[in-house]
Amino acid sequence: MCENPRVHLDLIATLNPATLLPDCEEDPNHECLQVMEEKGHNEILKGNRRADQAAKAAAKPLVPPDQVSKVLLCKQDDEDPMLNYEFYMNWRKFEPKGEFIDIILRKWVADDELLEDNHFYIQWLFPNQGQANIYIFVHNTLSPKEARLMINTSEIQQRLRRAYKMMLKFFGVKLVGEDGEDTGVTEIERAENFAERFDNLTANPHNNLRITRMLLSLGELGAEEYQAPLVKFFLRETLIENNLPQMKKSVMNFFVPAVRHVQKRRDLLYFAWRHYQPREEFIWGKQEEFERYKVVPWIHHSRLKTAAANPEPEWNGWWLVTG
Repeated sequence: MCENPRVHLDLIATLNPATLLPDCEEDPNHECLQVMEEKGHNEILKGNRRADQAAKAAAKPLVPPDQVSKVLLCKQDDEDPMLNYEFYMNWRKFEPKGEFIDIILRKWVADDELLEDNHFYIQWLFPNQGQANIYIFVHNTLSPKEARLMINTSEIQQRLRRAYKMMLKFFGVKLVGEDGEDTGVTEIERAENFAERFDNLTANPHNNLRITRMLLSLGELGAEEYQAPLVKFFLRETLIENNLPQMKKSVMNFFVPAVRHVQKRRDLLYFAWRHYQPREEFIWGKQEEFERYKVVPWIHHSRLKTAAANPEPEWNGWWLVTG
């Protein structure tokens, strides 16, 4: 190899670790005045302007903490919009031709006619991950990422519960047994205006779809504790009180399956089986399986003292155990 005329061995200069270039024993040929004459004064001014712009950008105030989430949201890709999050944060109106959620919760709550006639607000108040209706102008299907964000935002959770209570009033029912705005739910009962509102539910069965959407949304947005009490109420009204005849099939086919808690969903099916007439037409489970159930009463923690004073069994919240 050493005899190859094309190969020459020689010593090389050491590399400068800062520049990774060979060190030069001679001083570099560089004169600042000469560079200014060659490059011109304008190039120097451009460099100064760029440095000045960088300094001004660094001096801008930081984004306030309460606006950080909004700024980050604006930087989302167009392919991943968070329409429901923005609506529930009161940053945008529902579409089409809608209103901000705070105005809805404050002004629409007393306007049953408006709540009945407007058919767009309900998908914004109670979004879910189901397939969007092809007749809806704006598809605000809830994404899993958006749902997680809404579950972990207390401001949204408060508005969600206010929206739920507004719709309960529209349906003619109310929550009872809550110690505060966001405490555990005990049960649902008729409101003072139930007769008028029940007539509206019977005359306008499309509200069954609204209730289904509301139940699904509550389960997906972290408020599933509200599902079973409402379904239990409508089971009682349709199967025992013989009210709301247009709702019976919807309760069994859509309301009950919407309950996410498996045991509570079984409780509701067993309750329905006990009161369904004629029982031989009950198609939502095998007769022999329901006959083997052993019933153990379950009582919400907020009612333990009352239950101790009144040991008679109640039908609110039964646990089902197979024998």
